[in-house]
Amino acid sequence: MLRRLFTIAALAVGLLVLAQSVPSSSQAIAGQGRNERGRKLYQQYCASCHGTEGKGDGSVALTLKTEVPDLTTIEKREGKFDGTRVKQYISGEIGVTAHGEKDMPVWGYVFRSRQGQSVSALNVHALMEYLRSIQEK
Repeated sequence: MLRRLFTIAALAVGLLVLAQSVPSSSQAIAGQGRNERGRKLYQQYCASCHGTEGKGDGSVALTLKTEVPDLTTIEKREGKFDGTRVKQYISGEIGVTAHGEKDMPVWGYVFRSRQGQSVSALNVHALMEYLRSIQEK
């Protein structure tokens, strides 16, 4: 009887410790969902130039006239990861010659912000968060 009570108490303490160290399931699912969305967007729209791992070694990188930056070192190069600035690059607010003209970036409507289009804003945010997640420490 005492052994059973001890086992139940130990199990309860273990579950309590585990519950405090893990984010709530809704937080974890939301974070994974955003990151998965960003990863998929990255693979679809960015990997051909920036590489599947973000190192600047995509399949078409050698055919471009400008060097493709390593997106895993934004934080190291800039001293911090500025999410707002990264979003501006993604949405075309800050021009990148290789991405095309500001009025019609390579990624088109998927990332270009327009009034009333929350999908593009969600895509920009998801992609920015994915890039944050692949930064080398």
